[in-house]
Amino acid sequence: MAEEFKKKKDEIYKLVLEFETKMKNNIDIYYDSESYEKIIKWYIDNHKFKIGLRAVNFALSQHEFSSDLLIQRANILIALQKFSDSLFSLEKAHSLNPTDENIFILIGQVKIILGEYDEAVSILQEAIKYSDNKDEVNYQIGLAYQAQKDFTNASNYFKSAIEININHENALYDLAYCLEQTGELKNSIHYYQKFIDEDPYSEYAWFNLGNIYFKLNNYKKAVESFEFAIAIDDEYSSAYTNHGESNLKLEKYEISKASFYRSLELDGPSPEIYSAIGRAYYYLEDYSSSIDYFQKSIKIDQFFKESYYWLGKSLVALDKWFEAIHYFKKAHKFNTENIEYIKSLAFAEFKVGNMVSSIDLYTIALEKEPSDFKTALEFSSIYHESGDIDKAICIIEDTIDESPSESLLYYRLVIYLMDAGKYKESINVLESALSLNFDNHEVLFDFVPNFETQSALIRVINQYRKNKLK
Repeated sequence: MAEEFKKKKDEIYKLVLEFETKMKNNIDIYYDSESYEKIIKWYIDNHKFKIGLRAVNFALSQHEFSSDLLIQRANILIALQKFSDSLFSLEKAHSLNPTDENIFILIGQVKIILGEYDEAVSILQEAIKYSDNKDEVNYQIGLAYQAQKDFTNASNYFKSAIEININHENALYDLAYCLEQTGELKNSIHYYQKFIDEDPYSEYAWFNLGNIYFKLNNYKKAVESFEFAIAIDDEYSSAYTNHGESNLKLEKYEISKASFYRSLELDGPSPEIYSAIGRAYYYLEDYSSSIDYFQKSIKIDQFFKESYYWLGKSLVALDKWFEAIHYFKKAHKFNTENIEYIKSLAFAEFKVGNMVSSIDLYTIALEKEPSDFKTALEFSSIYHESGDIDKAICIIEDTIDESPSESLLYYRLVIYLMDAGKYKESINVLESALSLNFDNHEVLFDFVPNFETQSALIRVINQYRKNKLK
């Protein structure tokens, strides 16, 4: 069978070369529509869309009423993002073959891209009359509603698709997304389990159930679901990838790494899988290996920002702060809104003494997330270490206004007020901190080595301890 496939492939390539030679030398060309379809399909499969467009236009000059050639032309134009032109070809193909469900679906897809949602729904609903694959048509209608953010109607059509074909992978996936948007994700577990009861060997249902558990932070259940999907189909690469991600959350890093490697084996290299393997090595504290895989990820896709960020983190772990800054800046350049990128760069700039840059970045971070107490603690410590205690106090107080129940902010404020000589105020703040979370008072001893000498504050703590034991 393999030899036969190779023979056919070689024959098509020979046909393509013959066509190109004739075109180049202005030799009269004529092929039947089927031969043209093979030639153009080769161009499409090899992503040679511009040449393919010239070829299909030439073919249509000889076979203008071929709906198959018109469909190929439309697909090429879609790939070239010439959607209006593709719609023209599809509508002509539709006039020639008004009951072809594939034409209906393609027209619907293009209209969704063009934002003509109502028209997309209308033509797809018409397609149901003629379709032998009603699951796919229902799915496409669901996509039209999803594009409008009408997640309720989208969910209903995705459910219809699944009821017809439980193994419709995309419908299962998009249904979970829509249910998440409508706040029904937890309830959807019962829906997926219902289908699994009907078809326990649906790897797609198990896979999507695992995705739901993952989004609900139930990583143990997620792992179990992905393992069922893998047991049914041991070449289900996406299940291995998500199995790896779930085990990362469970801190089972060796298992996670093995799952990522299996996905790599099945699907081959990609920036995503290399980055995933890199993260596994990072958590295993094998930073040289994590750096290697993040670099491999970037080599495939120089715009893959996540790998720049994790490469920076790996370098931080090796105390290579200047190199880390370079990669944090890369990640930040590709996504200036990502708060983690901003904070990581801010801290790295602080570590190398670039105080102005660090302060500017921390200011941006707190403006974006004023309730982020961890950022406030880091930011305030810069001013505290530089001797600007009033500014450090101001940052903490502003953040307390946004996060009034976070005890660590109060404990840090106690320290700053002590250093500012405001002992009475520090006692009042300490009482608030203790009432919020008594156990966190240990940070005072970690931050101030001689804290036990602060007798007034120690008395307050001991009094709260006694009250707690009563």
